[in-house]
Formats: sequence, C-alpha cells, structure tokens
Amino acid sequence: MTDGPVLSLEGIDKAFGRAQVLKQVSCAFRPGEVHCLMGENGAGKSTLIRIISGAHRADSGRIVFDGVSQERYTPAWARTHGIATIYQELDLVPNLNAAENIFLGREPLGLLGRIDHAKRRQRTLEILASMQVSVDIRRPVHELGIAQQQMVAIAKALTVDCRLLILDEPTAVFTQTETEALFALVRRMRARGIAIVFISHHMDEIFAIGDRITVLRDGVVASTGPIGEYDHDKLVRHMVGRDIAVGQRRTVPADAEALLEVRDLCDGDLVRGVTFSVRRGEIVGMAGLIGSGRTETARLLFGAARASGGEIRLRGKLIAPKTPFEAVQLGIGMVPEDRKLDGLVLRRTVGENAAYTLVRKLSRFGVVPWRRVRREIAGTVTELSVRPNRTTALVARLSGGNQQKVVLGRWLAAGVDLLILDEPTRGVDIGARSEIYAVIRGLADAGLGILLISSDLPEVLSQSDRILVMTKGRVAGEIPGDAATEENVMALAFGQPGAAQRAAA
Repeated sequence: MTDGPVLSLEGIDKAFGRAQVLKQVSCAFRPGEVHCLMGENGAGKSTLIRIISGAHRADSGRIVFDGVSQERYTPAWARTHGIATIYQELDLVPNLNAAENIFLGREPLGLLGRIDHAKRRQRTLEILASMQVSVDIRRPVHELGIAQQQMVAIAKALTVDCRLLILDEPTAVFTQTETEALFALVRRMRARGIAIVFISHHMDEIFAIGDRITVLRDGVVASTGPIGEYDHDKLVRHMVGRDIAVGQRRTVPADAEALLEVRDLCDGDLVRGVTFSVRRGEIVGMAGLIGSGRTETARLLFGAARASGGEIRLRGKLIAPKTPFEAVQLGIGMVPEDRKLDGLVLRRTVGENAAYTLVRKLSRFGVVPWRRVRREIAGTVTELSVRPNRTTALVARLSGGNQQKVVLGRWLAAGVDLLILDEPTRGVDIGARSEIYAVIRGLADAGLGILLISSDLPEVLSQSDRILVMTKGRVAGEIPGDAATEENVMALAFGQPGAAQRAAA
C-alpha cells in the first residue's frame, strides 16, 4: 500500500460504437476522502463508475491501484481488492434476508462444509452494529424500507476489506432523516480511511458531505478541486456550461376554481381521513416522510387502489375511479414514482410512449387517426425539448430527464385537467430538472391543477404554491408556499405539537 491515492484514472477513453462517451478522463480517489462525481445525465458518470468497478473496459488510458498500473482489471479483481459499488438499483435478492444477502456466495461454513447459520447471523449483527444501523435481519429484504435495503447493500460491501466505496444516487428516494443517517455512516467510513465516490443530483448533499468534486461534461473533466473552491452557481456552470434560470414564485388567484376536492379519504391505516383541495392553475406540494401516506393517497385519486371511505370531487362532480383508465377518462393523469417500471415501455419509441393516452382519446369505433396522433405527438416532443428530438428514438436510450419529459408529454397530449406528479425529478440532473420545473409551471399557467409529491424538500419548497404535510396517513397541516421553511415542514412531518399553528402564523 502507498500513501497516495487508492485508485487513479489516467487519460481514460471509452466509446460505444461511434459515440465517444469518455475523453481523456483523469482523477484520483484518496483514502479518507469523499469524492463527489457530478455531471448531467449523459455526461459519462455511469460509464466511469462501471470502468472503476470493472464492468466496462476502458479503450485506452491507465487504472492505477495502490501505485501499480493494472492491466487485467475485472469485476472479480475489483471486488477482491476492496472496490465496491452500490448502484441506484440495488443488487440484492428480494426473497433472502439481510444476513443471507450480505454473505451470499461467501457463507461461513461449519462442520461437514455446511453453512453455519449462527455464525452468519452473529457476523451480520456485528457489521450492522459497527455501522450503527438497525435492521431486522430475519425479514426478506423486499419487506424492508429502501433506506434499510441501502444499508444492507453497504454492509455487504463492508464484509470484505473495503478500500473504495462507490455510492450511486444513494439518497434518490430517502427522506431527510434517512439521508442524515446515511451521511453519518459515510463520515464514519471516511474516518476509517475508506475512499468514497459519491454521486448525487442534489446540490445540498454535495456540499454537506463532499471533500472534493470532479465535474464531467460531455465525457470530459470540466473541473475538479476541493469542495471549498465551489459554490452552487459555479458548480452549475461547470456542469451545464450555462447559468440555470430560477423560476419566479407564482400567484394563484384567490377565486380560482376548486378543481379537486378531497374529503375524509380513507384506505385502512395507510390513508386516514385525508382532506384537501387543488385549485385550477395551482401547484400543491405534498411533503412527508416515507410511509406518511403520500403515494397511497395519489393511488386512490388515480384509481390504482380503492378507497374504503370519503369522497373525491373533480370539477364539482363526485367521482370514484375504479381503474387508472377510468381516472384518465375523467381527466386525471399521473406521473408515477418509478418511471421505468410504471411509466414507460422501455422497448418502445418516444412517439409510442407519448401517444398511448392520446390514441385512446382520439379513437372512434376502433379507428385511430394516426396522422393527427403523429402530428400532435411530434409537436409535444418539440415543445418539451425532448432530446433527441425524434419520435422514432427508443425511449430506453434516453437520459432520465428526457424519459421523464416523455411521460409528462403523454399527459400534455392527452389534455388532462389534474396532473399528479410522484417524485417527478428522481434521478434527474440539474439541467433537465430546471426544464421539467418550467414544464410543470407552464402546465399550471395553462390551467391544470398539479399535485406535486416529492421527498426532495427543496423541490417542494421552491415549486409549490401551497404545501400539504402528511404524517401517519393524515394531513398534519397546510403551509402557504411563500411562508414554508424546511424547519416548519419537518416539524409537521414529525407531528410536533403546535407545528401547524406556528407554520400558518
């Protein structure tokens, strides 16, 4: 081992066909340092970390580990030398418990070569205790929350002598509390001398946890240096090559029509007597901890689940959508939390994905006016600045931000009145994020009612005209957008006595 970097990349090039993804990329990862890797979607971050993990082989350049250039760099070599990658899509077996996942393929053996279950449980508890996290190791991991699953994945990496840990968007669906718990763990690992590569689209996280930043733009290192050399504006300029416009706070007329009215909506213990409204042209944010009932409420409104009580009125008319298709016919659209699983057909084109609801809307007696459909979808793709600007492009090949624009475009083309957005910028870079915000504000300005659900508190604070805070299946309070702060939103989310009165004051 040397006193220098754990791992250095020198002049790394990587191309896929004619697309040059990385060009002469050089950076170094040092022990006891959190190195933040920044860049828009498509900047080359994912390709770079796959080269570090051995999943991709660089076309040229050198990988230097402990001062020695490595010619045969494979995933197995990386793992055995303490290089671990925790991807956003966790590499866990859902039906196995935490102990079984952590030691999968490396089970401690006892007499006659059989798995020593007691030793495996004991070692699992020791690792989790050293991380200062609590996980029920008897339950299958699919029954655990996403934050606990993330901790199990990290624990799996720590069963070997971890030298370099790569965290790819680890807080994408975390609440603030869960993010703080992860950061505490990262700081403890940093203190143990582990080099950490941290990837996130959230600026506040970068400045809270990072020691050094490397910014990629179009596959090239645009900037690198200690965290103290950067502020928000400088980091954005290096990432996107331009300044990002900040949207102005909107004003919704007090006499605007009440588009959606929800009263005493219930679904067992998940949703308990939820009451709120959304006016035409209004963006209503819905904040709360994971498990607070936000997504469950949205599913009831969209017909993806059936309410056990309460009423929903749309444009003054009592409705009870039994299916999402029925909700769409009534004028309700929803951008789901997981766009790849629930919002898109990845093997289809941009045009096909954007046209699904429009085809149903325009069809008459089984006849589809395809020329009109193609014309309207092409206009929507252009209006939303989807890149590439081709309806024939395969949606799986688009960046996360452009995929999300396609989902938004579907509802824009369908002409819904109420749009529910569940985590609309999850995994989206800052440039695309600002474009999506502009689209959302534009839809509200055009008269749509928007229900914005997000675990990203700065997003809720900056984009909402009014904020509903949920806890334990109920609306704990409501705060005007211009009076909301992180402190009073979190006070309501944690159910602190008197928080609602203080927030409204």
